[in-house]
Amino acid sequence: MIRVARLDAIESMLHEQKVVSTHEIVDILGVSGATARRDLDDLVAEGRVERVHGGARLPEHEDEEDPAPGAVPEETLPAAEPPEVDELFHEVLARNSAVKRTLARAAAALVADGETLFLDVGTTTYELAGCLVGRPLTVVTNSLGVVDVLSASQRGNLVVLGGEYNREYRCTQGRSVQQELRELHIDRAFLGCAGITDLGVVRDNDARQAVIKQAAAECSGETTVLADSSKIPGIGAYTALELASVNRLVIDRPLPTALARLCAAASTEVLIP
Repeated sequence: MIRVARLDAIESMLHEQKVVSTHEIVDILGVSGATARRDLDDLVAEGRVERVHGGARLPEHEDEEDPAPGAVPEETLPAAEPPEVDELFHEVLARNSAVKRTLARAAAALVADGETLFLDVGTTTYELAGCLVGRPLTVVTNSLGVVDVLSASQRGNLVVLGGEYNREYRCTQGRSVQQELRELHIDRAFLGCAGITDLGVVRDNDARQAVIKQAAAECSGETTVLADSSKIPGIGAYTALELASVNRLVIDRPLPTALARLCAAASTEVLIP
C-alpha cells in the first residue's frame, strides 16, 4: 500500500472511531509497527492528527471528545518510550491465530486431492498452506510464506509465480504474475483481503495485489475469500473483487444483516466453521 493511501486510510479510521492505536493500524493495514509510527508522525507533521500514548486521535478542533480509555496524551508521559523494532512475520501471524487456523481448516476441508489451487498472500492463507502439507495437490502461489511451508512437502506440486519482489508482503507481483495466472486453470482460488464493505466490495491495501486477486478469480473454477470478522467492514484503498465474483466467504462470525443479504443475492455461500 502506497504511503498516501495509508495516510488517508488512517485518517478515515480516526473519523470513524475518534482514537486509533498503533496496533490497530498494524493489524488493519498489514504494515510493521515502525511503518505505522512513521505514518502517524507524518500525519502529525501535516496537522491532520494528534499523537496520544499508543496511537493517535483527531485534532481537538475537529473532535472535542475525550480519548478512548487508557489513551494518554503524550505530553503527560513522564518519559518517552524506547523505540520499537519492526515486527516480524511470525508476530503478525500470532494475532487472531486461533481464528485464522479455524478458517484455514475449514477451507482445507473443501479441497479434494488432485486439485490445483491458488493461495494468495496473507497470514490466513499461510495457515491454510500448513493444513495442506503432505496432500497430493498442485499449489500455485506468489507468496513466499506459502512456499516456505509447502517446499518441504514430499507430495504434490508447487508452482511459484515469478515477478517483482515485494519485501513488505514477501511475495511476487506485477504483470508477469498476472500473465502466468491467466495461462493456468485453477480449480480453487483462496484469497485474503483487507476488508469487505457493507456494499459487498472486497478491498485490498495494494493495487498490485488487487489485480492479482482479480486474475486468480478469473482463471479459477471457484473463488473463496478467507476473512476473520475484523475485516468487516475493514479498510483498503483498492477494489479487488465484487461479491458476484466470490463463490464462498469463510468467516468466523455471522455477517451484518445488509451484507448477508448481499451475499444471498449474489449466491455467495457464507461458511462459518
